Amino acid sequence: MIEFVSRISVVCFVASYAVALACEASRLIFRSGVRGAAMVAFAAAGLCAHTLFLVWRAANESSIPLSSAFDWYLLASWLLAGGYLWLTISNPRTPVGLFMLPVVLGLIGAAQVSSREPFPQSPATQIWGAIHGSFYLAACVAVAIGAIAGLMWLIQAGRLARKQAPLRGFRMPSLEKLAHIQSRTPSIAAWTSSAGFVSGIVLNAVYRQRELMETVPWTDPVVLRIAALVVWLVAAAMVSGVVSRRPDAARTNAWLSLVSFGVLTASIVWGLFGVTQHGAPPAPTAVHSEAAP
Repeated sequence: MIEFVSRISVVCFVASYAVALACEASRLIFRSGVRGAAMVAFAAAGLCAHTLFLVWRAANESSIPLSSAFDWYLLASWLLAGGYLWLTISNPRTPVGLFMLPVVLGLIGAAQVSSREPFPQSPATQIWGAIHGSFYLAACVAVAIGAIAGLMWLIQAGRLARKQAPLRGFRMPSLEKLAHIQSRTPSIAAWTSSAGFVSGIVLNAVYRQRELMETVPWTDPVVLRIAALVVWLVAAAMVSGVVSRRPDAARTNAWLSLVSFGVLTASIVWGLFGVTQHGAPPAPTAVHSEAAP
């Protein structure tokens, strides 16, 4: 069993998610009585392999989950994949995979081009690093869920406005349910991203005190991109609250959610390919020998 788990690679669960996505896309082409079972089977197999891969890394690497960018993106994709499987089982006629699985695969792709090296750690930085990463993870998942709900709302509202009949075997959630999700995710994303940013400041101070790494300057790209993301998410939450009682609140929230996802995507791409001191090892210092008196 141990040997089997050790051979699980990213390709294993990516392939399973890709097949599940292909099954979801086939809803648009033809009807099938076994497709639903196939989607659940491949999604469950992918999630199982995904889980075992993360557990194996946690048990055999010198770091803990969320201690590297690679682990962080895989954890984010794991949460969304679990949400997809639950929604598919509870709402088999809803094509949620067409919206969630591309995000899952995109996050796994981001993991593949990210560093697997853990950040320098001590007991204090492990605690604050977990807090920082967990809040940022929650914010990103909230943004992704809000964007998926927003896109589904716009599609459903457009079909109803054009008085188009729903496709057989392809039922979208009600506008009320999607609007309810959209009304909650902006505030969740704003609070968790703000908490993640503040905890990052504390973590930076701990790093400086422990001399584990160079202090990340305020002009560092990682600080600028996360700060810009937090500012946008807070502003989006405020706008969402202001328009909450207006007749077009749901449509406004839908577009805000999609723009938020675009800002998040730009932030992730910037982080993947930008130059930063975030997580850099401490700069070597010159060693001076003392002269004998």
